[in-house]
Amino acid sequence: MTEVDFGNPNMKQKSLRKTVDEMREGNVEPVYFLNGDDYFLQSLFVDEVMVALTKDEPPEKIYFSAESVDYTAAVADLFSGSLFGGQKLVIFHNPIRMSGKTKDDFFDYCRQPNNDNSLILILDKVDGRSAFTKNLSKIVPPINTSPPFPNKMADWIEFLLKKNGLSATTAAKELLLELSGDSVYHIANEIEKIKIGLSEDSEIEESHVAEYCGWEREYFPWYLSDAAGSKDLHNSILIGKSLIHHGVDVVSMITQLATLFQELYLMSLPNGEDSDLPRTGWLNQILTRKLPTYFNNFSQNELEQIVKALGEADRNIKTGKGSGETLLVPLLHRIAVGYD
Repeated sequence: MTEVDFGNPNMKQKSLRKTVDEMREGNVEPVYFLNGDDYFLQSLFVDEVMVALTKDEPPEKIYFSAESVDYTAAVADLFSGSLFGGQKLVIFHNPIRMSGKTKDDFFDYCRQPNNDNSLILILDKVDGRSAFTKNLSKIVPPINTSPPFPNKMADWIEFLLKKNGLSATTAAKELLLELSGDSVYHIANEIEKIKIGLSEDSEIEESHVAEYCGWEREYFPWYLSDAAGSKDLHNSILIGKSLIHHGVDVVSMITQLATLFQELYLMSLPNGEDSDLPRTGWLNQILTRKLPTYFNNFSQNELEQIVKALGEADRNIKTGKGSGETLLVPLLHRIAVGYD
C-alpha cells in the first residue's frame, strides 16, 4: 500500500477519474478514502461504487455521519455481513472523533477488511497534523474530491461524456468549458440536458450546447470588443446577449465597440496616431495588446463603415429608434461578415 504524507503539500493522491475507470473494469477495492469537500464528487464516487457492486441486487447501503454515529457499534458492524445476504456498502463521513480501542479496531479493519463489504471513508477537511489522518493515510491512499482547478475542467468534460456514453466535437467541448465556469456539477448538469434532447447515436455539436444549456457564464463587457475585433460572430452574439441578460446597457457596449474600431480606423490612416479625430474612450491592456491582430482582420473601408454604423446605432438608441438585442445582433453580424 502506498504511504502518503498529508503534511507534505506535494503528497500523491489517487485520481478519482482513474479509480472510477478501474471500478468499471471490475476492480473494486474493499476500502476507499475520499479527501475533499466537493459534495458532487463525493456523491458521484459513491454512486459509481454502488453500480460496480450491484450484481443481481444492489448492495445494502449504511451511512454513518460524524454527528449521529455510535462509533463502537459502527466499527463492529464493519466486521459483519449484510443482513440480506449480499454485499454491504458502509460510508463513514468525518469520523474524526473516533478514539481508543474503537479507533484501533477501525485501523485493524482497514488493514484487513471484510471482502464481502466495501467501506468508503469521507473526510471533508484533511488535517495533516492529526494522528488519525496520518495513520489512515499510511493504510489507504486518499482520493481527491476537492473542487478541481480550472485547468483540469477539460479532463472532467471528457470523463463525464464517456460516463454518459457520448462524444462531442472539439468546438462543443470548448463551448461547454466556456459555460461551465469551475464547477463539475454544472458540467454534469449541462451534459444531462443535452443527452435528453439529443437524438440517439448523435455526436454533440456546438449548436446542441447552445440550444440545450441554460446556465451561462457572466462576461465582462470588454469580451464583446475582443470577439468583434476577432470577427468571431458566434461569440460576439453569445456575449452580447449574455451582457443584455445581465443588465449591461447597450449604449455602453456600443461605446466600447466604437472605442476599439476608432483606434483600428486611426491605425489605417497615413498619419495614424497623429490624427485630429476625437477619441471616444479608453481600451484596456488586453485589447490594446491585440490591436495589431484585430487590424489584420479588416480593410480600411470596412473600418470606416463600422465606425459610421456604430455612430448611427448610438444615435438611434438615444433617439428611441432602436434598442437592445434587435439593434445589437444585426450590428455584430455586419462587423463579422464584413462591409466590403
